[in-house]
Amino acid sequence: MTRSATFLLPVLVLLLLVSAGCGGSSTTMGSNRQMQSLMVTPSSADAQKFPNSQVQFMASATFNMAPMSMMSPAVHWSIGNPFATPMPVGMSSMATMAATPTIDGNGVAQCNGFVGIATVEATAPADPSMAISQMNAMTRNVSGMAQLICP
Repeated sequence: MTRSATFLLPVLVLLLLVSAGCGGSSTTMGSNRQMQSLMVTPSSADAQKFPNSQVQFMASATFNMAPMSMMSPAVHWSIGNPFATPMPVGMSSMATMAATPTIDGNGVAQCNGFVGIATVEATAPADPSMAISQMNAMTRNVSGMAQLICP
């Protein structure tokens, strides 16, 4: 190979890559990327086996295109369905007045005197460009669940 051919080959490859990027679709990669699933770990946790009976849950997401996975994506943590309608005022029952487990925005759950098994849920919009605050029951959401065992 001649000296000029050695120089021209990388230039031609670069021109080919630049020209391939011109035209075509005007959508960006982010607008097509969708979350497909959320996995919550641990899948089941006995609160009494953790320091201060506080369990740290973590979420990991898989997507339909690269990067295919993400540890600790932005999610909304809840005990049970995050979109469940609360009981109307004045219709409280003994069950709602009893102790209830909680989970904070970082995925740290605790029983707070509740005895039984609670469902921990991580929910996020399927579109990763959508803010968690815009998510509602009518948006396309992805959820993952785990169990909090409260002795």
